[in-house]
Amino acid sequence: MDEIEVEWIPEDTGAPYTEVDMLEPEKADMPMHLIDKICKRKFGHTNWARLDQSCPADLIANPCEIDYNEGIIYFKNRTLV
Repeated sequence: MDEIEVEWIPEDTGAPYTEVDMLEPEKADMPMHLIDKICKRKFGHTNWARLDQSCPADLIANPCEIDYNEGIIYFKNRTLV
């Protein structure tokens, strides 16, 4: 018996969406004190920004780790470069 591969194509729901648009609302509103704890544990400081409140210029000179699920940018340096 031959195996059949089925490709599923989701229904178009409108305009193209970015990662920020697809964030779950409860995750996008994570309290600042929790984000501070995560950043402090990962990098030893609390230099972070919300994805929707930053611009590409912030990311060019600053090495960072982006959490698209939570909508948070964790900068690896203590201060912005």
